[in-house]
Amino acid sequence: MITSSVLFMVSPPEARDPSIRPAASRFRRSEPRREQSLLFILPENDQYVSKSKSPVEEPADIREESAVKACVVHAARDVRIDHRDTAGAGAGEVMIGFAWGGICGSDIHYFEHGRVGDSIVRNPMVLGHEFSGTVIETGAGVTGLRPGDKVAVNPASPCGTCGFCRSGETNLCTDMQFMGSAARLPHRDGGFSEIVRVKAAQCVKVPAGADLRHLAMAEPFAVALHAVAMAGEVSGRTVLVTGAGVIGQMVAVAARRAGAERIIMSDVSPEACARAARLGADEVVNAADPTALSALTATPRSDIVFEASGAPQALDLAIEAMKPRGRLVQVGFLPPVSPLHLAKLLTRELTITGTYRFSDEFEAAVQAIAAGEVDLRPMISAELPLDAPEAVFERALDKARTLKVMVTFQ
Repeated sequence: MITSSVLFMVSPPEARDPSIRPAASRFRRSEPRREQSLLFILPENDQYVSKSKSPVEEPADIREESAVKACVVHAARDVRIDHRDTAGAGAGEVMIGFAWGGICGSDIHYFEHGRVGDSIVRNPMVLGHEFSGTVIETGAGVTGLRPGDKVAVNPASPCGTCGFCRSGETNLCTDMQFMGSAARLPHRDGGFSEIVRVKAAQCVKVPAGADLRHLAMAEPFAVALHAVAMAGEVSGRTVLVTGAGVIGQMVAVAARRAGAERIIMSDVSPEACARAARLGADEVVNAADPTALSALTATPRSDIVFEASGAPQALDLAIEAMKPRGRLVQVGFLPPVSPLHLAKLLTRELTITGTYRFSDEFEAAVQAIAAGEVDLRPMISAELPLDAPEAVFERALDKARTLKVMVTFQ
């Protein structure tokens, strides 16, 4: 496992749980909130500090007929806290009280550009597909879940009937419903809402003592687990990860867990390289330095490369750095048209494969986090209230001092 820096926490993450609502009146919330303790990381040394807040009265009761807060993107650079009506759970559904969420690269693209590739925001959409919470209501026919249960929520709802679903390749579903995505009309709202209605099948129950902040990182870790699965045999191999962002770092964790002998990471950002070294990479290469790059390409050492940046230049580097008959897994989204140098694809008999989202790896990611097999929390750079969404996204865009931003509602 990748070694990680020690976290100093003044109070445990479950000292506050904004997702729990009294069950006596659906969605009612009237008692004073307990003292809150939010954790922030100072960018100079990535250490945790605690900022306690005095107990405050909750806002007006949230009842069945009342609106709840949601983080909604309307267009590029237009993200707001809207109030939306929330109906009760239908058959096979549950109502989840939002606890923690993670800002993903796609959320940032929707904020900054109003689109992710061909998925264009055409009407207001609730953001967020990395989140956890607590069950507050179950619909008819739901078994195995009850109010008070903590859950991680899988944002994917495959159709279950197409050929890919029938063969177990649900991530390739031809009629996928994915939360927080503008890929289809009407858009599929995400999970950044005080109360979220989801299918019970999307919920993975975790122990009562589980850290819901940590569990909100299960979705990107599932992406990493699927990428490593696509690489074939990893044990004993030398692995290069190009792109030291969140997904790249999680791929490194997943590769180490799968038995990789040596992890090399590269990035063009000095800050990202420094973080990669702190998070446990065996070797870090500044890809902006031609001399440093020659150490990877003059005598290729990488059995497997995970290209996690989505930059064509990084894909070229990956091909140059691979041993003959090496395998490259493309994790990051490349531009639609990319000039590439592919001659060595033939002369070294290289294999290139793509990887997309995850299938059954979501449950595996939740179990690994809940069991303490991996600790992804050193990747957290800040924890911020969603009540000020522009500040959240501006921080997430600051890549020099930010790796992962976690959010909650005040």
